[in-house]
Formats: sequence, C-alpha cells, structure tokens
Amino acid sequence: MWNVKLTVAVTLLLGLILCGCQSQVPEAKAGPNKAEAPSTAAEKPDPKVVDQIKDTLAAHDKALNEQDVNGVLATFSTDPKVVLLGTGAGERFIGTEAIKNAYTEIVKDYDKGSFVPNCDWKDGGADPAGTMAWLAATCNATDTKKGAKREYVLNVTAAVVKESGGWRFVMLHMSNATGAPPPEDKKSEAKK
Repeated sequence: MWNVKLTVAVTLLLGLILCGCQSQVPEAKAGPNKAEAPSTAAEKPDPKVVDQIKDTLAAHDKALNEQDVNGVLATFSTDPKVVLLGTGAGERFIGTEAIKNAYTEIVKDYDKGSFVPNCDWKDGGADPAGTMAWLAATCNATDTKKGAKREYVLNVTAAVVKESGGWRFVMLHMSNATGAPPPEDKKSEAKK
C-alpha cells in the first residue's frame, strides 16, 4: 500500500514543486515588537534559482513517469543523510541505496506515464544566497494501475540544495491520509 502512496506522492511532488518553486521568498513583515528590515535585492532569491529548481523537478517528473529509477536518483543528493519519507511507520528511506530500493518498488505500482497531479495549494521559497530551497504542496492526483484509474490526495514537502551538479533533493516527504476526514465540527474547531 505504501508503494502506491509513495509513487503517487513522488510524482505529485514533482508537479506541485514545479508550481511551488514559482513562489519567491516572502518579505518579512514587521510585527508589533520587530523593527522592519530594509528590503534589498540581495534578500530576494535570484529568479534563475527558481528556473534551475524547476528544471530539477522536471527531470524528476520525467524520470518517474518513464519509470527510470536512475534518472530519479540523479535528482537526489548523494549526501549519506538524504531522506525520502512516506506516510507511515517504516516509510523512511535514508541514503541513496535505500531511496533506490524504494523507487524500484514505487515504479512497479502504476502504469508508465499515467500520473497526473493537480496541485491546488503550493508554496516554496529559497534562501537569499540561492543555495537552499523548500517546497510544499497539496495535490489531487490520478494515475492508473493495469488500466484502472485511481484518485488520491497527496501532501508533499521537500528541501533542495545547490550542489556542484545542480539542485538536488536532500529531503522529500510524501503522504496521503488513509482514513476519513475529521467531522465538520472538528474542522471548524481546528481553524479557531
């Protein structure tokens, strides 16, 4: 079951990150006890950074849809602490070999080229130096397994760093709820 979720999540992540990367780091707003920081061009990430991250995400998405595990791995850092997380206990894959094993199973769980994410919420940002970025999204996704259509919702978060070979994931987390949503009265209380 985690294979379906993780596969969908990974593919979805790529799609939502592509959209989420378009966000710039928001300027800090002064609170009641904070002095407003001067805004300078140096505080905003270089627009080229967003394009570079989108290229990494596009490479990930293309490889995932083609079920090319080595292509997917090329979008991850080789740092020994690189991590891929799923929804439940035991869905933590640390290091390149563990991530490769996870994706090897993931690509078995959907029909090649069938994943379609629709991310209705996405966000992201990058540090002013252009060396680290974060991404988050919630996506309605569809894919097929042996021709049968599947629909699900994925939450995706990621951190990427700039390495000598370009932008690479150091953390990717995909999850989807497996139970019923909370009752309406609980949702209202949570918003308060």
